[in-house]
Amino acid sequence: MVYADTDFFLALLKEKDWLKGKALSLLREYKDNITTSIATYIELMLLSKKFGLDPVKVAVAVMEITRGFDERILRSSILISQGMGVFDAFHASFSDGEIISSDHAYEEFGYRRVKLEDP
Repeated sequence: MVYADTDFFLALLKEKDWLKGKALSLLREYKDNITTSIATYIELMLLSKKFGLDPVKVAVAVMEITRGFDERILRSSILISQGMGVFDAFHASFSDGEIISSDHAYEEFGYRRVKLEDP
């Protein structure tokens, strides 16, 4: 397996990118042998807004390329598309619906928040 970082996926996902040609070539060469990490997904989610990309489409495309479906990443991308911050979305998605935090955002999206702050 070959590890691909954020630049590879951005080159493929952006409409125009100076690395697109080479990325497409490498995608063909390494078909079904590409992997990545949660760090790449987080970085891609942060950059989605900057480049006008749909976070859900980005997540699904990367999962298809890497053949690594993870419901938590998909859930994170959906929360981001609904307005939750990137890091909060990943925290929420990796919880089981209950999260210790002082951040009220979780409750707004249906998560049970165990209050960290004093009552």
